[in-house]
Amino acid sequence: MNSVTTTRSAVAAPIATIFRVNDDLMAKALQGLGAGELRQRLTDKNNPMLWLAGHVAEARALLLRILGEQVDTSWGELFGRGAAFQEAARYPSAQEIKRVMEEINRKLYAKLETSDDQQLAEPAKGMELPGAKTVADQVALFAMHDSYHVGQMAYVRKGLGYPRIGG
Repeated sequence: MNSVTTTRSAVAAPIATIFRVNDDLMAKALQGLGAGELRQRLTDKNNPMLWLAGHVAEARALLLRILGEQVDTSWGELFGRGAAFQEAARYPSAQEIKRVMEEINRKLYAKLETSDDQQLAEPAKGMELPGAKTVADQVALFAMHDSYHVGQMAYVRKGLGYPRIGG
């Protein structure tokens, strides 16, 4: 796992670490799963691993837009909040989600490394999030959102009969 060691903001460094830990845990959650398992839902109320991975990538793209970066996954609302799971053929492959996530991560980590305290202290932008008054609050809440979905991925992985992803 890489870490952000040089940032212009003391606020950004620990948040970037959360994103990087989540990257590692997501990779572990997806490790060894076949195409069918990636699309398998534990119940009709759960999303499959592929959807969860795509949703995290889409959310990080949204965070980048809040931070002023132009990024588009080209997936539309497939992975949007509350989106109903559709037939598997409509979704990008796991390899495509991984490729897009790597591109998004390069931009996200670069942005976190170069954001300063003044930028992060600006009023929240783009969308309302509970309790978010500043851009730093928004970035932190997106890291929490990531963690929430990593937990879901760990649960789905165990439900598919695979070992846990951590401690």
